[in-house]
Amino acid sequence: MSMSRELTGMIINSQRNIDDQIAKLRGYLSEIETTMSTVSEVLGADDDYGKKMNDQLAQTKKTVEDAIGTLANAKEKLSQVGLVGRR
Repeated sequence: MSMSRELTGMIINSQRNIDDQIAKLRGYLSEIETTMSTVSEVLGADDDYGKKMNDQLAQTKKTVEDAIGTLANAKEKLSQVGLVGRR
């Protein structure tokens, strides 16, 4: 196998792995949102403990969203590397 084909295969494999991780993180986001809803329903909007829990969950959600963005950016960079290798 030529180096170019090997590199292309590695890039494609990495992109698939990134897609898998993004899908898992999106599932986790859904779980966070469900938990936030449950906390609000069970403890109410005025409960200090519930508010603190939802604040922490919101921060976690933002961190996960940032991670998804970072992975999407990494996938795009891999695409660019693949295009350079084809020139």
